[in-house]
Amino acid sequence: MWQVLEHSINLWVLESSSPGVFKATPNGTEMQTSVEVRKKLATLIGSIISRCIREARMIPYILTQEEAVNILVEDPSQFEKLLREELDTDVSERDLTLKLDALTELGRIDSLNQFENSSWLKSDAEVTPILDLTNQLSRTFAVYLGNASTLFDKSFEDFMGRFRESMQRAGMIIRTVDFTLDDVSVLEENAESYLRAGEFLRAFTFDRLLTSQILIKQVVNLPAHGFALRENLIRNGLNHADLCLKLSRFVLRISYVSQGAWEDLFPILAKLVREKQGLCSSSQLVDLIERDVVFSCNLLCKPYTELREWSPAQRRSAIESSLEKIGDKT
Repeated sequence: MWQVLEHSINLWVLESSSPGVFKATPNGTEMQTSVEVRKKLATLIGSIISRCIREARMIPYILTQEEAVNILVEDPSQFEKLLREELDTDVSERDLTLKLDALTELGRIDSLNQFENSSWLKSDAEVTPILDLTNQLSRTFAVYLGNASTLFDKSFEDFMGRFRESMQRAGMIIRTVDFTLDDVSVLEENAESYLRAGEFLRAFTFDRLLTSQILIKQVVNLPAHGFALRENLIRNGLNHADLCLKLSRFVLRISYVSQGAWEDLFPILAKLVREKQGLCSSSQLVDLIERDVVFSCNLLCKPYTELREWSPAQRRSAIESSLEKIGDKT
């Protein structure tokens, strides 16, 4: 990766002798944000974010004693492999660490389908399994996002350090670059490629990393007005027949799996559906919400034991009323 970055840096320096790219200053030559320079910078930022998202998927998971014993009994060779890997880490000797594929685990968000509409009618319905799975996914989500952010901040700082050194050797000074909407369209295409593949978590992770304070402090000012990547991603997904309902369900569930960190996605979804900017109708969104017990409880601020006693008509009416209030605020 760094070889590619170094090559691109050198290309920038070589190409910067063209008129209008740099200007003389008392301290040397100051970079002008030409279209070519901004496009190269956007391409490099996109590639760094994508690499960090890819690398963040493998996270450490500390096994409980019971889990470790089960592995020892069921797969001794796997236990031995984990034990050898543990000796090469700084983790406590008492713990055993398993490398976890976060994206595969978070893909289990669809397992929440096990608690569907019919369960509302059961007075003895057991909600503990769904809550346990939600908590597990929330922990995995937090570690995954933390890894992605840490990787990106470190990678981008390293890149900028090398870039500034390269520029200084050429007698040039880089200033903060103001991106235009055309510039960020290059970045938006990266996020949309994940969206089109149905990789919603990666698409919205790209958006979060793009607004990293490290990125903004180091070199780039994103357009203050008119750049709404989250809204663009949701709008595009709603207009795609294969993604519409899957994206809507993802937005509902990531709102509580993220423990509120990504709950800003839902008001955007509700607004676009209400404005009929996609293939998902208001009635379909209400259906999805009603079938999602955790989201319904959060949205209506009611415990499951109370909502379970409501009739379907009562629940739908309350959900529709809540959606209208959310729509009025956006």
